[in-house]
Amino acid sequence: MQSQGENKVLILELNEVPWRVIETFVERHPTSAFASIMRKSGRLPTYLPDTGQLHPKTSWQTFHRGVPDHVHGIREYNQLHSPGQQNNPTLWALAKNAGKRVGCGASIGSWPVPQDRQNIDFWFADPFAPDPESIPEIVTVFQQFNTLAVARSSRQVRPGGVSKKVIMNFLMSAPKLGIRAGTVARTLRQLAAERINSTRSVRRRNIQALMSFDVAETQWRRTQPHLASIFVNHVAAAMHRYWAAAFPDDYQSNNMPADWCDTYKDEIDEAMIVADHMLGRCLKSIDKTNTTLLILGSMGQAAIEHEPTFNQLIINNMQAFMSAVGMSPDDYQQRPGMEPEYVLSFRTPALLDKFENACNCVNINGDKPGIKRASDNECSLLVDQYNIDFDSVTIAEQTLPLGQAGLHIEKIQDMAGSTAQHTPEGVLLVVSPSQDLSYLNEHTENVDICSVTASVLDSIDVPIPHYMPEPMNELVLALRTNKPRTPKATNKQPKVQKQRADVVV
Repeated sequence: MQSQGENKVLILELNEVPWRVIETFVERHPTSAFASIMRKSGRLPTYLPDTGQLHPKTSWQTFHRGVPDHVHGIREYNQLHSPGQQNNPTLWALAKNAGKRVGCGASIGSWPVPQDRQNIDFWFADPFAPDPESIPEIVTVFQQFNTLAVARSSRQVRPGGVSKKVIMNFLMSAPKLGIRAGTVARTLRQLAAERINSTRSVRRRNIQALMSFDVAETQWRRTQPHLASIFVNHVAAAMHRYWAAAFPDDYQSNNMPADWCDTYKDEIDEAMIVADHMLGRCLKSIDKTNTTLLILGSMGQAAIEHEPTFNQLIINNMQAFMSAVGMSPDDYQQRPGMEPEYVLSFRTPALLDKFENACNCVNINGDKPGIKRASDNECSLLVDQYNIDFDSVTIAEQTLPLGQAGLHIEKIQDMAGSTAQHTPEGVLLVVSPSQDLSYLNEHTENVDICSVTASVLDSIDVPIPHYMPEPMNELVLALRTNKPRTPKATNKQPKVQKQRADVVV
């Protein structure tokens, strides 16, 4: 554990949650943890400088590496090769190489666990990680349960998918992992609610997020590293699906039925209640340490045009699909991803070429699978079809039943496709246990999220790589706890001595 005099930053990565949702929640819950921080927290609007697809698998890499997507070149979950990976290391790598202790709780893009474990207090990768390896080893038990559960329900909540042995190992280790009695009680209430009303099964995502938070927050409290992150995704999942129920007036034409809106109108609020619980625990923890809390979204969400989604095409047997297009099991590895997008890594670039050519000869209801290359031998595969009714496909002029081709048309339990999508605008709140940081609110221009990365590093005295933008002076000062500041009346903050460094790998 670090001494109380050292400056520390805890980043709560509140994925995709925009100001609109936070402000609505505070209005509905005036005694919430979010409401309690609004008066004295520093609040800044941010923007994502990415020029490609707006997606968390890319946007968080932009923040973690302090460079936009066209520089780091990472386009997919668990991507091992890109032009900028070695030249643009993550903020954890930069911090630990500078002698700072670090921790990572489920942040996107944190797989694999670093081979050099020096200065790592705790580390478990995002729930799409291909393996459960974690630091300390006890967390591997949770991560094994977590990744299997996510893989089973990446598009919608499905029963099963996790073996009894994995569940038992997790339950037996739960006290050591830090799973709280309150989380167990919430889980039991959730399961009981599902038996009474099956539509409430969608809230199981909230419970899984809370378990992950329990593990990460426990490790953070025990070790208190200089720099740590905890990733929270369940609110983003609710917003995508249920924005049209929570904010029905955001649309020129809201195509969801009135009874659907009534059923799911509180789902975003329920997800935020769990996030608020997490925030409350963070506030209690930082109050006892020399830690500043940074609440950050790499981007946001807003309403989009939509329609009810009654069913969706999925690949429920990847081996059968790959065999049908002429690929052998030795040619590729499937990595976790978000249905209906599947992540594949091929043994050689030539095999990816072969696969792409084979997909050009596939006819699925008048369309062919989509291929998005992430690198020379990595890609994502899309079978993006909804509200469909057919029972066969054509592959190289041979007609095959759906099942034989590894495909399945799955009924969508909540009729929710995507009623909100990503926007480049994000949120940033800075919370100090001992200071009023509201002077930050005078800054109204959107802040490049890469300058936030530089500011975090500067605040814990890690040299800033030359390729990152300048840190924001006011933000650096806010992140440094118990530091003297020029009185607010001057409307000017003292300068921070910035350290610059060559690329560290």
